Amino acid sequence: MTPTALTIAGSDPSGGAGIQRDLRTFSAHSVAGLSVITAITAQNSHGVQSIHAVNADILAEQLFCILEDTRPNAVKIGMLVNAQQVRVVAEALRRFRPPNVILDPVLASSGGVSFLDHEGQHVMLTDLMPLCDLVTPNLDEAAILTGLLVHDSTTMEAAAEKLLASGAKAVLIKGGHLTGAPHDTLFVQQGAPTQFLGSRVDTEHTHGTGCLLSSAIAASLARGTDLHTAIHEAKALASEALLNPVILGKGRGYPDTKSLNHPGATIVALDGRVRDRLSLLQGLYVLTDPHIRPDRSAEQVVEAALQGGANIIQMRDKSLPTQELVELARRLCEMVHAAGKLFLVNDRVDIALASNADGVHLGPDDIHPADARRLLGPNKLVGVSTGTLEEAIAAAPYASYFGVGAIFGTQTKHDAGAPVGIDRMREIKAAFPHIPIVPIGGINAENLKEVSHAGADAIAVVSAVVAAPNIEQATSELVSLYQQGKSDKLQSITT
Repeated sequence: MTPTALTIAGSDPSGGAGIQRDLRTFSAHSVAGLSVITAITAQNSHGVQSIHAVNADILAEQLFCILEDTRPNAVKIGMLVNAQQVRVVAEALRRFRPPNVILDPVLASSGGVSFLDHEGQHVMLTDLMPLCDLVTPNLDEAAILTGLLVHDSTTMEAAAEKLLASGAKAVLIKGGHLTGAPHDTLFVQQGAPTQFLGSRVDTEHTHGTGCLLSSAIAASLARGTDLHTAIHEAKALASEALLNPVILGKGRGYPDTKSLNHPGATIVALDGRVRDRLSLLQGLYVLTDPHIRPDRSAEQVVEAALQGGANIIQMRDKSLPTQELVELARRLCEMVHAAGKLFLVNDRVDIALASNADGVHLGPDDIHPADARRLLGPNKLVGVSTGTLEEAIAAAPYASYFGVGAIFGTQTKHDAGAPVGIDRMREIKAAFPHIPIVPIGGINAENLKEVSHAGADAIAVVSAVVAAPNIEQATSELVSLYQQGKSDKLQSITT
């Protein structure tokens, strides 16, 4: 059945926020939208002129009518105007117990117009928050709800602790108003906080950004995505949408999600093909290179590597003419797919398309990842080489995975730069915990286990396989070392 999500929010006739924003965001994720209106507002691109709350009895009638008939896969709660409305929503949640309840505590407009009264804020903390799976306040909203001055990472954590103590299962405090690169932090009842970094978009057209983020999280959860991935995807969507605002009036515009409907869209709602491809992005990742052992054909290298247990093959050949490269890619792709593994093409989006590869891997001098995504569509993988956290932040809206390196230096790629070390890989992984990390550069049998233990999802090798006396045996040994590193890491976590 089609996933469904319910929005409980106010109406925005300008289209940028509230019910209108939420329903468009659900639709962009191929999620059927249900709606219950809490308030009628008079507002335009200049701001909110007036608010007219829906009577609590009418609100209850809407909610119970919908929830008696339909069980949504997620619920997003936005503007509530008074304590009576908060109690009605809490009662409906207690009675019907829908999954994935997201509360975006919209307490005031960006222009300073108050939405929820003081009694309503108290009831939100005592009655509604314990029923929520995620609460998404910005800094000002966190400050109002907790009575704390929230202005940095330390005070964000203190505010989150108070909100978690109120009963919320998780709290995402949005740090868009912090100085420097914006970062949101997820706090949960059990476990360490997780930071989600982003790149700042210099625009005044931000109306409804909070609604967009929370409804995108709800839509992804409705489709079965886990919470961390849903947040990452929602942030990527918000960043892209801010670059494409709709400006209808004489004031502020709003971020546009229509880009989700064209082939260049950021992957937001992963379909089965993308999930299958990402599930294979683990283990040993072998790159071909005709210059290391010119006496061995790419077919020989790939066949032996697959027999040895490699999960991913990347064709890297900068010497062949384009048509010969297409023919080689097609042959290799057929071999790799017959083994049920991933086949990627280095640098060339055109070759990846012509050969039906699973995706492309891009370096800093290649086509921009956004353009690669536009050409490849939403169902192929786009790997992006990153050597710094700043590069990862810029690539995150478009990347299916990060290639991080050169970890230990390399002799096979002259433009790889100085070694970045395992700590850089850990830094990028911590910032983007749900984007797979593939370290590369100087990795061999002596250090591969260490890299695997450090948290690599897959490990890319070139010389350690291509130049080995016995490719199949070398691949098998490296696969074993990868598995040992993963096992050691799991054991260290559990103990």
